[in-house]
Amino acid sequence: MPKTDVAKTKNGSNLKLSPATEPRAMIEIHKSARDRIRWILLKRISEGVYQPGERIKELAVAHEFDVSQAPVREVFRELETLGVLVSEHYRGTRVREISSQETFDAYQLRGYLEEIAAQLIPLERLQGELGSIESLQTLMRSAAQGGDADGFASANTKFHRTIVALASNQTLLKVWDSLEIGMLSRLNLQKNEDKLGSLAEIHQPIVDSLKDGDLKQTGVLLREHAFSFLKDLP
Repeated sequence: MPKTDVAKTKNGSNLKLSPATEPRAMIEIHKSARDRIRWILLKRISEGVYQPGERIKELAVAHEFDVSQAPVREVFRELETLGVLVSEHYRGTRVREISSQETFDAYQLRGYLEEIAAQLIPLERLQGELGSIESLQTLMRSAAQGGDADGFASANTKFHRTIVALASNQTLLKVWDSLEIGMLSRLNLQKNEDKLGSLAEIHQPIVDSLKDGDLKQTGVLLREHAFSFLKDLP
């Protein structure tokens, strides 16, 4: 188990943190125990501290962070919903195995799907959603400035999903959802939290091309955006 230090939450309870792997958590005392535990577990999973298939015990995590099992149980449920953990009868809760090839394939397919989706957006339908898309870009910027990876990930996923959902072919959205982009993006962001600012700004040309009504260019930018993550995969 990683060596930990202790910080205080707002309610005065102890929360143990690893100075080696969770440096930012030490200055984010305002977050709830549940939020902080979720952040730390996600970071450990993304960095390979917890290996795919490894069992994570609710009681052990509660003891490590000096909290009751209630917030840990909530975190486990959230990470199961996200697709990071999986619970099996008699086997407990384990880290879901996501291979580099699976991630590569998902991002590659995502790039092509978003390119096609952009080109199938009716212009009159786009006009009604431009405000929402710009607002999500603003949320990404704000989250990046505040170092809020969770907030950034949520806004980022909604940004891309909103664009895909505008396409006249709704089967595209079903396929896009099946790729579990939210989960993959969240894990990827755990490795790139120091780049949130630049990642937020990468979306500006996409917004600009949508405002110009240049859907072909929008598609190219979306594909290139998805493909940009492929080079970082092992």
